[in-house]
Amino acid sequence: MKIKNIIFDWSGTLSDDFTSVYQASMLVFKKLGREPISMEEYKREFTLPYMVFWNKYIPELTKEQEDKLYAEAIHQVDEPLIYDGVKTELERLKSLGINIIVISSHPYDKLIKEAKNYGIESYFNEINGGIHDKVEMILEITKRNNFHPKKTMYIGDVTHDIDAGKKAGVVTVALGWGYQSKEKLMEANPDYYISDIKSLKDLLN
Repeated sequence: MKIKNIIFDWSGTLSDDFTSVYQASMLVFKKLGREPISMEEYKREFTLPYMVFWNKYIPELTKEQEDKLYAEAIHQVDEPLIYDGVKTELERLKSLGINIIVISSHPYDKLIKEAKNYGIESYFNEINGGIHDKVEMILEITKRNNFHPKKTMYIGDVTHDIDAGKKAGVVTVALGWGYQSKEKLMEANPDYYISDIKSLKDLLN
């Protein structure tokens, strides 16, 4: 069945922002009087939904507090870069008439800023930020846009993305250049695995 719609995760999928996200998280740690953790530990322990990660280190932190502190911190760190080949692939997908949507836990205003900086904002039918429950959001998107689940693909770089896509009934693709290794991603049993965005063309063909 031909894919007509693609939903992308943002961080670690289209945006090479691990360093920026780590820096922002450590600013939150500092603001709350917590000792920072290493980048290696952060990458190893980071998980979604994001409050699972935060409450492992700061049990008393509420989602409302985290959202506010992180939204402030993410504007104080280095600006991330777009992964190589992303803009070219989005152009190709758009030329084929494929609907392209983004969902991300990233604060919406920062998400829009990065999309504009990357020069890719116009390729998306929708940009959805501040998402905590990706299952709910994927279901909402498919229903609102009348997308057939089996003609809809969700691409992400962590096991939670794959789990969310499966629960929502869409085709799942694990992308290997982001926050988690191929070995970790394969534990979630994605429908497909690609090492980088350039491999998407072969997969869709």
